Formats: sequence, structure tokens, C-alpha cells
Amino acid sequence: MWVIILLKRLTFLLALLFIFPMTAYGADNSARCAIVMDADTGIILYEKNAYEERSIASTTKIMTALLAIESDRLNETVKITNEMLQTEGSSLGLREGDTLTLSDLVTGMMLTSGNDSANAVAFFISGGLNEFSALMNKRAAEIGMNNSYFVTPSGLDEGGHHSTAYDMALLTATAVQNKTFCEIVSKQSAEIIIGKKKMTVYNHNKLLARDKNFFGVKTGYTKKAGRCLVSAKNYNDSKLICVTLSAPDDWNDHINLLKECEKKYNKYDVSGNIEINVVGADVQTVKATYQKDLYVLSDLKLEIYHCPFVYAPIKKGERLGWVYVYYNEKLIERLPIKADEDVKYYAEQERSTLTEVYG
Repeated sequence: MWVIILLKRLTFLLALLFIFPMTAYGADNSARCAIVMDADTGIILYEKNAYEERSIASTTKIMTALLAIESDRLNETVKITNEMLQTEGSSLGLREGDTLTLSDLVTGMMLTSGNDSANAVAFFISGGLNEFSALMNKRAAEIGMNNSYFVTPSGLDEGGHHSTAYDMALLTATAVQNKTFCEIVSKQSAEIIIGKKKMTVYNHNKLLARDKNFFGVKTGYTKKAGRCLVSAKNYNDSKLICVTLSAPDDWNDHINLLKECEKKYNKYDVSGNIEINVVGADVQTVKATYQKDLYVLSDLKLEIYHCPFVYAPIKKGERLGWVYVYYNEKLIERLPIKADEDVKYYAEQERSTLTEVYG
């Protein structure tokens, strides 16, 4: 029977981290609005006019892609109709009568930022732009995007279409929990099939080539919105989201903002030594350990599980229990407790001794 034998709360005394003063670089970035958020906890590491409602251009397509993926219809075939193509701006080059899977359509949309692709997704999923707009706003409400209003699937400025840096960070934090979404937006290029013709599409996101730890997410530009960029970056075991709206120097803004925010994480050595009672050996206990370095912003809670005793024989490295690591009440790691030594069964030790004495 498994029992909890230890419950240990580790407090790092990091209260100042929740104040998050504006860094020297942060004060000088080019963005009208900006935010950096820890995707797993929702903790804000940096913000600048983060709740100001603004046009968001093609970063809108993050929502469009998420809804397409959540529809569970990625393997279905989309036939392009004339009404899907009634849009302006960036294009994947779709033509009436073309066919492609919803998966390839979403990939083309996110990498090339095709407005025709976004319209096609909307018509395919909901039957029309108005219906898809309603679906976008319903999902936004579920996520907690309280200062957003979606009108177009592409991000074109129509009918008061807008969001905020904070809301877009919430959306992206939700999206990056989806494995398929991450696989699509992390590609620097991809091969899609339109009809029977293969086509290579290339990602507009330059951050993917500049640092391998970036894995998305979406660029955007309209004259009204300016340059918009949403990025996601892996930092040790955390995912960081950065959003800038109307930022002329967005590539450098994201690199520098995230570099500064990474300094707010503290390395902690989650490790311990345990002695567990042994039955069937000439020793009473076996030594066991667990260890992992974690980078965190706030409290950790450890729950250590193992049986009150184990039976010999035991091999070095054998798992004897688990350590559950919780961060902001969420399970983030399950570390094995492993034996540090071999422990022989008593009879085996007795036989070994007899062999040594009598040969």
C-alpha cells in the first residue's frame, strides 16, 4: 500500500518577483503594447500598455488555427469555393476548385499568413464568416479574453475587430498546450498538397531561425495595427509567451524582452536522500535518492511517495518510489526515487559467505 510519508513545502521567498519592476531594456522597447507571460502559470513577467485595445492584424490567425485544430477535422478535405476567396491582403494563392486537407490549409495559413486560407477555414468550420466570428468570440470568452472582439478570421480591420496584448497572451498560452498547434507553428517550412500538386511554404517568423528555443507563433501587419508579433519560447521547463503590438523593431524586442525575463527564474535543486526499510536482508535500510534542477518563479510543493518497506533483493538504480512536484498547484514533474546501492537477499548473502569459506 502506498502512503504519503512526507509533505514538504519549499518557499523561496520570492515575493518581489510578483512586483516585476520594468527593466531598463523594457522601458526602451519599440512596442506600443507588450507583455511577457509564463504560459503554464499565467504569471506576468513584464507588461507595457498590456490592456489597451488595439488592432492585432494576422496574429488573429492564432485563434483561427486553434478552432480548426479543436474541431478534430484536420484530416478532412476542403474544397475551395469562390466565396472563400473574397478577401484582400496576403494569400496562399488558392483558386476556386482547389482541394486540400484542413491540416494543410491551417499549415499554409500559419506559415504564409494567407488571408484566403483563413477565410477558407472559417467557411469550412462554420459555414460563413459571421458564424465563425461568433465561434471565435465564444472561445475567447471561455479563455478569459474579456477585452477582445473578433470579426474576421484573418485579422483584417473590419467592424471593430480588436484585442489586447494581455488577451493575446492568454490565447497563446492556451494554444501552446495543444501539441498539434505547436507542431505547425514551429515549422520553418512545410510541404503541403493542393490538389495533386506539392507546394513548399515558408514561415514568416524569423525568430525560429535566430534561436532554436523559439517555437512559434505568429506575425502580423496592417497599416492600422502596425507590426504585431506573438512568440513562444522554451526556457528550461517553462514556456514563455511574448506579445508586442505596433512594434517597429519587433524581432529584437522579443529577443531582448525574453532574455530579461528569463533572469527572473531561480534555479532550484530538487533533491533528497531517503532510507527505506528492507525485509529479507542483513541490513535494515536501503539508501535512495531523487534529483532534478528546476527553474521556477514561486513556491514548489513536494509530495514523496514510497512503501514503508521493500523486499530484498534490490538493484542499484531500481525505482522505489516517486516524488510529485507541484508548481502553483499544478503537477509539473514526477521524479523517480532510485536505490543508491545493491541489497542482496539474506539467503544469497549466506550462500556467498559459504562459498568464500568452503570454496
